[in-house]
Amino acid sequence: MKVLLMEKNLMLLSRIKSSLSEYEVRVGDKHTDEDVVFINVEAFPVDTIKELKSKGAKVVAYCGHKNIDLQSKARKAGADAVVPNSQVIDAKAIIEKLGG
Repeated sequence: MKVLLMEKNLMLLSRIKSSLSEYEVRVGDKHTDEDVVFINVEAFPVDTIKELKSKGAKVVAYCGHKNIDLQSKARKAGADAVVPNSQVIDAKAIIEKLGG
């Protein structure tokens, strides 16, 4: 399974990536052919979710736990899962819940 990480915070990126050692992981800001995309919606526009979904990717959006408004916008944009930063570090479990 191919995974795209859309993250600009290097520390958080490293923690997420370490939980995905079983997957083919790419870091970037453009979807190519990845099955699952993790997107930090505090770093990238929420509207990106719609574009990713239109390409057939499962989308996991994440942001700070207090950013309720942004979490709501991510859900409305079609994210398959919306989680706080504290939970995204267990990315493998999130993928498994999505059926991956």
